[in-house]
Amino acid sequence: MPGRYATDTLPPARPTLPRPPAGRYPRRAVVGTLVGLTVALLCLVAVPLALLDSDEGEARADSRGFVVEYGKAGRGEGADRRLLEGAGVLEKATDRLNKRLVLPSTIRVTARSCPDAAAHYDLEKSRIEICYSFVAEVRELFERSVRDAEGAEGTERVRAKTLGVLTETVYHEAAHALIDKLGLPFTGREEDAADQFAAYHLIPQGRHGRAALLAAAENFALYAEDTDPADVDFGGEHSPDAVRAAAYYTYLYGSDPKRHARLVDDGLVGEERAEVAEGEYRALRRGWRVLLAPHLRQG
Repeated sequence: MPGRYATDTLPPARPTLPRPPAGRYPRRAVVGTLVGLTVALLCLVAVPLALLDSDEGEARADSRGFVVEYGKAGRGEGADRRLLEGAGVLEKATDRLNKRLVLPSTIRVTARSCPDAAAHYDLEKSRIEICYSFVAEVRELFERSVRDAEGAEGTERVRAKTLGVLTETVYHEAAHALIDKLGLPFTGREEDAADQFAAYHLIPQGRHGRAALLAAAENFALYAEDTDPADVDFGGEHSPDAVRAAAYYTYLYGSDPKRHARLVDDGLVGEERAEVAEGEYRALRRGWRVLLAPHLRQG
């Protein structure tokens, strides 16, 4: 894409200065050199510290791979920033990915204030953006759902479900970043491939990973309930929310039919789909293993 990779230019060659004989540096020159180096180091340290209060966010690291940072919260967004940052959702997911994959460059994962409630991968900036307003939207959706079912006692359930959706979101958006940076081939909708990547990583993580995927499926189902069928865009880049929810339920069931038998009993996975669910999940696992194999860390 034009403008993504700037051509580096070399600085002009530095003039060669005459080198004094060994052992001929006077004490004053040595002290001056040490002072100069100390000042330079302090300046280098001050740069990242200054970034902590910048509008671009609070950088946690600066290396190849996924790097988490937090931007300033807007009015009324402080609680949602604290929820996201306090739980360490972004850090936990990106740490797992960084430990497993070798990436060619930095991919920033930035939580920030945005005009719209969204989470997406910015191709031009090589940055995943998680908006605080998106955190609020997910939380409020679960608050309405849990309140209807359980009254005011569901605060912890709302928190857990919200964090589960945010965890799934990080993996989903990370898939877009990997497809971009690693040139991964895929078929069908890229958004469907990204959903499969999230399932690929979350299901093997055990109880918490499965709970995150269930929360994401429920979130899609709630969005689908709030959407007029006439407004569903079957030709959009995303599959309809109801389809995405059904896919996640199917992957979960296919990963362990005995453990997740209730998904069929509750009608969340149809009987015909249940018959092929194990094969779907095996194909998902095999496909992503092959795609990622050249980029795995050794040892």
